[in-house]
Amino acid sequence: MANLKLVPELYCSDINITKKFYVDVFGFEIKYERIEEQFVYFTLNGIDIMAEGLDGVGRRWLTQKMQKPFGRGVNFQWDVNEIDELYKRVLIAAPDNIYLQMETKQYQCGDVIAKQKQFIVQDPDGYLFRFCLDPNNL
Repeated sequence: MANLKLVPELYCSDINITKKFYVDVFGFEIKYERIEEQFVYFTLNGIDIMAEGLDGVGRRWLTQKMQKPFGRGVNFQWDVNEIDELYKRVLIAAPDNIYLQMETKQYQCGDVIAKQKQFIVQDPDGYLFRFCLDPNNL
């Protein structure tokens, strides 16, 4: 059986700013890119994200005109093992992009109360990324 996964593709206003932010701040590697399309495929610990510049020559899947902040109403959450190190890197490289400071929060999940350590970062185009420590590592 194939290993199925969700890979979001995010439009960005400047692909070079996005590349620098995702590599230097989040720690992603570039798996591949199509420069003429302003397209980059990022990967980090099994998490994949695609980004495409609005000025590239690729096809567009836009339902309306893009206005910042992009991604209004959605945040992308992923579990990380090294949340403290990631938070320190964000504090140094992009402190103004922190949308929610590090916190430990409890959530009701059915009959169980789940506890997670988390923080949220807003990328240069306004997309929100919520980084969470796997509750088993608390």
